[in-house]
Amino acid sequence: MGRAPQKMIGLTVSITDKAKLTLDRQAAERGYGTSLWAGRVFDLGFAAVCAREKSMPISDGDLDAIVGASLMMWHCDGWDTATIAKGLGVAEPVVVRILDGWKEYRRAGA
Repeated sequence: MGRAPQKMIGLTVSITDKAKLTLDRQAAERGYGTSLWAGRVFDLGFAAVCAREKSMPISDGDLDAIVGASLMMWHCDGWDTATIAKGLGVAEPVVVRILDGWKEYRRAGA
């Protein structure tokens, strides 16, 4: 029995003109609308902040892997930890540890 989808709410943020141009470019390069890409960028940063807040034993390299793993999961069907690790150029245990940390964090918030 799965969990019910969480209710999404809107959030307004203010950014500089230069940051908006960068978000627009990044979104276009990935085939996303700017709002969708901005939401994903928020998810990436939020995951990193939450990991540090929970004092998970991670390094800056691991945080880079969190971002990379997130991007790969959004783009890949049927992904697995070995594929993500190979694509990121990191050890598979790093990817496993990140995903296990996410699972633990999500369970704590349930």
